[in-house]
Amino acid sequence: MELQDVARELYTADPAEFIPARDRHAAAARQRGDEQLANQLKKLRKPTTAAWAVNLLAAREHLDALVELGEQLRSAQRELRGDDLRTLAAERTRLLRELTDRAAELAAQHGHPLTEPTRQQVEQTLTAALSDPEAGHAAQAGTLAKPLEYSGFGLDELAAAAIRRTATRPKPSDRLRELREQLRHADEQLGEADDSAELAERSQREAEQRCEELRDELSRAEGELRELRREAQTARQRRTRAERERDALSERLRRAEARER
Repeated sequence: MELQDVARELYTADPAEFIPARDRHAAAARQRGDEQLANQLKKLRKPTTAAWAVNLLAAREHLDALVELGEQLRSAQRELRGDDLRTLAAERTRLLRELTDRAAELAAQHGHPLTEPTRQQVEQTLTAALSDPEAGHAAQAGTLAKPLEYSGFGLDELAAAAIRRTATRPKPSDRLRELREQLRHADEQLGEADDSAELAERSQREAEQRCEELRDELSRAEGELRELRREAQTARQRRTRAERERDALSERLRRAEARER
């Protein structure tokens, strides 16, 4: 088997089984004498839940539409086609939301429902795949080990710049719809931020409680260790005294036997 084939199988299987499955494939390759493939497989890292969900999406749904839309957006922004950019930007928002929902659905079907922060990482990865050709090819391969990020100039900002340069003035009704959409999106982001903050705070409280429990356990263990050390020292002293008494008795016996002779 080729590395890409095995990697695609591993990265779309249950993440909990990744390590043992990877090691089995590596061992099988080594038995076949393919040392290079075995070494390459051993270097594969377990995927995060977000990366795994995108791998599932790539395997089940394919990401051709996402990559194609990214190319259309880049072409429109190079040529400063303001009207096309506005239409494509709306399609971008719709497609990202649709694919993120589908990835979450697939993950839940496979026993790993996505938390809100993980869902955001999925959308972030899909945004990178749409925005950057290399990221798009990586996502299509279905072998991501971690989420992707895109730090370049956002397409929404480029669309706005192109619209201004072509001197197209939106109608008041269009502007209102745009503002309502932006407000709705801002409300969604606020809700997601609230959920993330609540989850982080709950995780912090749980970690603090666990730390306190571990400190108590450590204190008890240290006390038990000190007691065991004292018992061990006492036992060693008793053993030393017993050895001395035995040696003295042995010497007395030897002398008594010598006198009898």
